[in-house]
Amino acid sequence: MPDALDWVVSNEESGSKLVSFLSKQLSPHYSSRQLKRMIEQNDCQVNGRIERFASTFLGTGDRVSLNLKNPQQTFNRQLEQSRILYEDEDLFIYDKPAEMNCDEQGIIALLRPSFPSIQLIHRLDRQTTGVLALAKNKTTFEALVNQFKQLKVSKSYRAIVDGILTSSKGHIENYLGKKHVYQGQSIWGEVPSFQGLYASTYWSCLEIGKKASLVRCFPKTGRTHQIRVHLAGLGHPILGDYQYGKKFTCLYNPPRYLLHAEEMGFIHPRTRQKLIVQAILPEDFLGAYKKLFEGKTA
Repeated sequence: MPDALDWVVSNEESGSKLVSFLSKQLSPHYSSRQLKRMIEQNDCQVNGRIERFASTFLGTGDRVSLNLKNPQQTFNRQLEQSRILYEDEDLFIYDKPAEMNCDEQGIIALLRPSFPSIQLIHRLDRQTTGVLALAKNKTTFEALVNQFKQLKVSKSYRAIVDGILTSSKGHIENYLGKKHVYQGQSIWGEVPSFQGLYASTYWSCLEIGKKASLVRCFPKTGRTHQIRVHLAGLGHPILGDYQYGKKFTCLYNPPRYLLHAEEMGFIHPRTRQKLIVQAILPEDFLGAYKKLFEGKTA
């Protein structure tokens, strides 16, 4: 089978859901569950745009493309030593690549054989790259979770967003809660205070490019999808974030949303010293930057 396949939706197939259409084309080689997973991993395009919702309805003449050889599907389930940002008897801090899950099947599965008590102190969305902190023991875990709850952990993220920001900086605060669930994917958004959790993000615009802006975000809280929801709420969704951005003025079409956790700072529970850990921008982020900001270096 080739690395990629393309189809044009016929009159008879119009109105089909994307996953049903693909299942008809590829059965028995791929199950519906496998195809849904591939759609969620940005392996499918409709009319040249990545489509992440398996329930999307197709129309006559729609062009559907499916990538059958995406590196995400064969993700390297080995820890890379060069990605270890900091490690001691209490902490393991890793530069998480895109598509590594923060769960029992992801980084925890890789670390637990060596560190049976390893626990995630916080989480990053699957496509978000950068600083990810884990605790090797219960004492460290509880101490750092407490710092997160007390908003004593500093965090900095870098993102490339759609459109031209007209302000140099700002502060977004509201209450976030789960609003919808589509095909197992939760959509979060602003809700009344009694229905959600308080969320606060400071941001600054670093640079203006070709129908895109480079921003740095400083989330004070750590709600699910917080930065993605807040930036989309400004009218400037993160490039590649098709879960929260439906219309983009920038034509650059990255395979994942361009959000990177670049720095984290907290008080080390054992030494009581301030620890600041940084992760450099990944290659795909730098590649997007060079294309959108006229070859400059981020």
